[in-house]
Amino acid sequence: MVGHMLSNGHHRVLSSLGRGGPMSRSDLAGRLAISKAGMTAIVRDLLERGLVEEKELIRRQGRPAVRLCLKASAASLIGVSLQSDPVRVVLTDLRGEVLRSVHVQRHLEITACCDSLAEAVQKIQENLPDDIGPVMGIGVAQPGFVSRDRRICLASTVFGWKDVNVADPLSERTGFPVRIENDANVLALGELLFGEYAEERTHFSLVCLADGVGSGHVLGGRLQHGAHGGAGEIAHSPLVLDTADALPCRCGNRGCLETISSLKAMQGAARLAGLPEDIHLLSDVAMKGDPGALRILHRGAGALGLALAQMVQMLDPEQVIVALPEPLRAGLFGIVLKQEVERHVLRRAGQQVELILRDLPPDAFAVGAASLAAYRFLHGADPE
Repeated sequence: MVGHMLSNGHHRVLSSLGRGGPMSRSDLAGRLAISKAGMTAIVRDLLERGLVEEKELIRRQGRPAVRLCLKASAASLIGVSLQSDPVRVVLTDLRGEVLRSVHVQRHLEITACCDSLAEAVQKIQENLPDDIGPVMGIGVAQPGFVSRDRRICLASTVFGWKDVNVADPLSERTGFPVRIENDANVLALGELLFGEYAEERTHFSLVCLADGVGSGHVLGGRLQHGAHGGAGEIAHSPLVLDTADALPCRCGNRGCLETISSLKAMQGAARLAGLPEDIHLLSDVAMKGDPGALRILHRGAGALGLALAQMVQMLDPEQVIVALPEPLRAGLFGIVLKQEVERHVLRRAGQQVELILRDLPPDAFAVGAASLAAYRFLHGADPE
């Protein structure tokens, strides 16, 4: 097996190449404080195992240096997203490129869920070409709180689960190591591992606006998990102080951010106002000046902007990435969101937080889940 008996030194080199991109042996030795002789031995072994490969020469004075890079096709990972129905299952390489994908029905009962996922895992591996590396593990993204060992769903209102072991039954059925994680957290982890600016981003928050509002946070290059798996949770932050007229939330409280700014909340408000529920149509109506549509989008964006500003004050990230549908990014919602964040964030000397609005690809949660398995393979441990 390609990943059998990897040492701590192997993992340090693999994880550095995974995040930092191609480097020479001497650059790796300096970054990791490993002797040149030790680095030579580690790299030779990784080359023999087919985990790294040599790239173009770096022209320097004296002897040219060869750059090493992670061989993306050396291994593959499986990512599962339970975030929506149907369930998305993807096979990726070590860079997060999707090689295959399948969709299966989502089951809320754990035995049926694991049986269905095991069938999908088997299906996605059928007749793989020789240039796709062996599967090294499975990551599962799910709504709810997850234990620190990433095996047990502590609580999920979507599934009605409480203290349910998801990882072990699926591992027994598939034969692969399995780790689970909150769906918003895997988006942040995927950005850390697979993102376009992965090497440069060490302090950022990623917020996803969908049927709910999810958030994941990376500080100092580490995914923040918290004592109970709920670090940085903003969906259920109270945004309405007078809860007498506030909407009830699925968490049992009233006036949570999710009851104002989520797609489901805004669609519900549109339905009550006799407006189109489709977020594209609602945005179009707002652009034409309909006061009801304007009020719904303005209120949703304002509440989210206030929550993001509070989050920035507490965590001090370099970037806040908000994934949301295109019509919200381009229209009134995006404008108000940016204004509210800017209005409420404390001005500091130096560079201010960068707010990035972008799309959420259909396979984003599944690819993020695959990054959970990739992280364990590259680092030899789960994200702290």
